[in-house]
Amino acid sequence: MARVTRERPPAAVSAAVAAEPLGIGTAGARDPLAVEVRLLGALLGQVISEQEGPQLFELVERIRRRTIALRREDDPLERARLDEELRALDLDDAESVIGAFALYFNLVNLAEARSRVRTLRRRERAARGGILDDSVADAVADLRRLGRSAHELDALVGRLSIVPVLTAHPTEARRRTTLVALGRCAILLARQDDPRLTPSEDREVRRRLREEISLLWRMASLRVVSPTPLDEVRTAMAFFDATLFTIVPRLYRALDAALDPPGTRSAGPASDTGRTGTRPPRVGPFLKPGSWIGGDRDGNPGVTADITLRTLRIHADHVLHGYEAVAMRLMQTIAAAEPSDHVARVLASRLARDAEDLPETDRQLRRRFPDEPFRQRFGFIAERLRRTRAALVGEAAARTGRYDTAAELDDELAEIQAALVGDGLERVAWGEVAELRWQVGTFGFHLASLEVRQHASVHRAALAAIRSGKPGDTEVSTDVTLDEVLATFRAIAEAQARFGVEACHRYVVSFTAAASDVTDVLELARIASAEHGEPPILDVVPLFESSDALGGAEAILGSLLDDPGYRRNLAARGNRQEVMLGYSDSNKESGFLAAAWMLHDAQSALVRAARARDIELTLFHGRGGAIGRGGGPTNRAILGQAPGSVDGRLKLTEQGEVIAANYADPTIARRHLEQMTGAVLLASTPEHDERLERALVGGAPMMAELATTARTAYRSLVHDDAGFAAFFREITPIRELSDLRLGSRPAARGRRGEAPSIDSLRAIPWTFAWSQARINLPGWYGLGAALQAYREAHGETGLDAVSRLAHEWPFLASLLDNAEMSLAKADMGVARTYAALATATGDDRRWATIETEYRRTVDLLLRVTGRDRLLDGAPVLQRSVTLRNPYVDSLSELQVRLLGRLRAMTPDDPDRPRIRRLVQLTVNGVAAGLQNTG
Repeated sequence: MARVTRERPPAAVSAAVAAEPLGIGTAGARDPLAVEVRLLGALLGQVISEQEGPQLFELVERIRRRTIALRREDDPLERARLDEELRALDLDDAESVIGAFALYFNLVNLAEARSRVRTLRRRERAARGGILDDSVADAVADLRRLGRSAHELDALVGRLSIVPVLTAHPTEARRRTTLVALGRCAILLARQDDPRLTPSEDREVRRRLREEISLLWRMASLRVVSPTPLDEVRTAMAFFDATLFTIVPRLYRALDAALDPPGTRSAGPASDTGRTGTRPPRVGPFLKPGSWIGGDRDGNPGVTADITLRTLRIHADHVLHGYEAVAMRLMQTIAAAEPSDHVARVLASRLARDAEDLPETDRQLRRRFPDEPFRQRFGFIAERLRRTRAALVGEAAARTGRYDTAAELDDELAEIQAALVGDGLERVAWGEVAELRWQVGTFGFHLASLEVRQHASVHRAALAAIRSGKPGDTEVSTDVTLDEVLATFRAIAEAQARFGVEACHRYVVSFTAAASDVTDVLELARIASAEHGEPPILDVVPLFESSDALGGAEAILGSLLDDPGYRRNLAARGNRQEVMLGYSDSNKESGFLAAAWMLHDAQSALVRAARARDIELTLFHGRGGAIGRGGGPTNRAILGQAPGSVDGRLKLTEQGEVIAANYADPTIARRHLEQMTGAVLLASTPEHDERLERALVGGAPMMAELATTARTAYRSLVHDDAGFAAFFREITPIRELSDLRLGSRPAARGRRGEAPSIDSLRAIPWTFAWSQARINLPGWYGLGAALQAYREAHGETGLDAVSRLAHEWPFLASLLDNAEMSLAKADMGVARTYAALATATGDDRRWATIETEYRRTVDLLLRVTGRDRLLDGAPVLQRSVTLRNPYVDSLSELQVRLLGRLRAMTPDDPDRPRIRRLVQLTVNGVAAGLQNTG
C-alpha cells in the first residue's frame, strides 16, 4: 500500500471499528470460518483507521454496503449513490480503497484455507476406521473391495510414479514478500485453533496479527521490476522448505499404513496405524518432483545455460540443508548406548572409515558420545552432507569426506537400519530413519528434476544456421543466439556430471509438429558436444498443443518410434517415452469443449501407438490453474483420462498460483497429494478401464458431434472475426496486466513492441484477462451452442442422453462440472460494464453474441445436470462465490472506471502512469477475490 498522509484517529477508534468490521462471515458466531473472517475484518478495519484515519474506513464501508445492497436488489437510487461515491474519489482515496479490498481478500483466503484444514481434520476424526474420502486409505479399501490381494496391491504400488512439475508460468499475482507475510499470518491463525490458549496468549496472537496486517497494508503490492528466473526459483524453494520436504514421508507413511490388512487396525488406538513403523516399508519413493523453473526457455531469453546451472546449485543447496538438519536431529535423538565390543560389525567398520576420513569430526563425536555409536554415525553423516553441499554449490571444500551420489547416503542409512534392527530397535529403524530414506529416494541430491523446454522452431533455425555455416552469434529466435542454443546442451552435460543424470535429462519440445522436431534435439546435442566430450543423456518429450498436432499425434509418435536411430536412443533409456499434452494453447485455438475432446482423443491414440511398439508411455499433462487452461479438481481429471493412459503413472504441471494454493499449508499439501495418488491407483485398474471403454463406445460419437459444433462457434467468434482481437483488448485489462511483471517471461511470443495477436498472445494472459472482466470465456464458450445443436438434432432425449452419459463417464462429468464452476464465477451484469468500454462498430454485436451464448450455456447445462442453480451440487463453493461477489464488484467497478479514464488519456498525460498503476492494483485485488488468475 502506498503511503498516504492522513489525520491520525483518536485512540478510541479501535473499539468502534471492532464492532463494525469488514466481513463476509456473518453466518453465525458458531461457524469458525465466520468468526475468523470477522476477526480479520475487524483487525483490518483497525489498521486502516490507525494508518489512514476513520474517514477512509467509513468510505470503504459505505462502498462495501452499497455493492452488497445492489447484489440483493438493483436499486437505481442506490446505484446512483455508488456512482457518485466512486466518481468523487481522488487518486489517493481510490488507491486506499483498492488496497483495502485487495488485502481483505488475501486475509479471507487465509481463513478459508484454515477452514479447509479444520474440515479435513474433523472429517478424518469422524471417519469410520480413520479412512477419509479420496485418501490413499480410501483408494486401497476400494481396491480390496475389487478383490485385490496383498500381492497385487504391492505390485500396483510398486509401479506407481507421480511427477508434479512446478512451473514459473506467471499466474501468481502476489509478490513473494506478500506471500511470506501471509504465511506468517497463517501460522498465527493456526494458533487460534488451539483450545488451550489462555486469554493472555490469545491477546498476544491478535496483537501479532495486527502487526502483520499493518505491515501488509504498508507493503508495496506491485513488483517494481520483473522477477528474474532465479527469483522464481527461490520462490519455489520456499514451498519446498515449508511443506514438500516434510510431507512426502507422511504421504508414504499413509499409503504404507493402508497396505496393512484391515484386521491390524481394529485393536484400539495403539494399533490404529497398523504395523507401519514396526516392519520394513512396503512403499517405495514414488513421488518424483520436477521443475521447469530455470529450465523453461521457450519465449524467455532470460533463461540461459548459466541460469540453468545456477538453478541446480540452488536446488542442491536446499535439499542438502534439509538432509543435514534431519541428520543433526537424529544425532540428538537416537541416543542408544552400546559398549564398543557390542557394536555391529558393519557399523563399527563404517565408523572406522569415518574416523580415517574425518579425524577432527571423529574426535569431537567420540568426546561427546563415547558409547553411542548411532549418534556418532549421524554426526558423521551430517558432516559429510555439509561437505557435499559445499562441493555441489561451488564453495571451496575438501576433496574427501563427502558423498559422490545420493545412493551412497542411502546405503549408509540402510546399514544403520540393519544395525538398529539387530539391536532390537525396529521402531527406530522403520520410523524416522525410514522416513529420511524416503526423502533421499524422492529428492536425491538434486531436489527436483529440472526440465529444459524450447520451441521446435528454435531448433529448426539453429540447425539451418549450422548447415549454412553461420556464426554463433546468429539470432535464431527473439534474443536467442545459436551459441546459446548449443550452450544449453553443454550445460545439461555439465549438470549431469555434477549432480547426476536425474538432475536434468528431460528436454520438452514445444509445438512439436513432426518426428524430426524430436530428433533435431538429439542432433543438436551431438553437435554441441562434439568438441566437449560425450553428449548428455536426454529423454526428449514432444509437446502436442495445436489441433493439427493433437490430431496427428498418433502418426507423429508412430513415425518417431519407427525411426531406427531414435529407437536405439530409446532402448538405452529403458524403452520409455514421455509425451506432453498442452491444455492451454489447444483451448485458446479451439475452445473449451473441442480442446478437451481433442486431448482425450489424442491420449487414446498415443496409447495405441506406444502399445503397438511395446513402449512404456507416460503422458505429461500441461494443466493450468484456470478452467480454460485445463484446471479443475485434479483427482477427478485423473479418473476421466482415456482408458489405459494412466497405468500407474501420472505427470502434470503445477503452475503459478496453484503452487501456493496446493503447497502453502502442510495439511492441504498432503491432502492434494493423497487425492492425486488415490486417483492414480483407482485409474490403473482393469475395472476402471473397462468402465471407461463402455462409456467411450456410446459417448465418442456424441462428443465428436458436440466438439465440432463448439469449435465452430468458438472460432467464429475469436478467430474468424478480424475485429475480435481489438475488441478483446478494449473490454479487458490485457494491456495493463501484461505489464504487471508477474513473471520473467514475456506475455506474448514475437518481437517486443508489436501488438500481440490472439495467436501470439500466451494462453495465461488470455485467460487472466477474461477472468478480470468477469467473463471467463475460455472456460465455457461454445458449450451452449453445442448442446443446443445436439438438442435440435436429437430432440430432448438427446440432452437426456448427455445427462446419462455424464453419470457414467468421469471425463464428461468432470468437463461439465468445470464449465459450471467457470460459469458461476462469471458475472454478465458486471461484464456488461466492461463491454461498454468497446467503441468500435460491431462491438455491440460481439458482446451480444457472448451474452447470448452465456445464457444459453447456463440454461442448457442446468437442464443436463438437473439442478436449479449453478453449483447447487457444490454448496461450499457456491456460498463462497456468492459471498465474495459483492466485494469483488467494488474492485470491478473501480477497475472499469479507471480503464475508461486511462483509455481516454493522451500518451503524455502526467496522470497516466498513476492511473495505470491503479488499474494494476485492481487486477491484483480481483485475482485475490476470485481466487484465480491464469
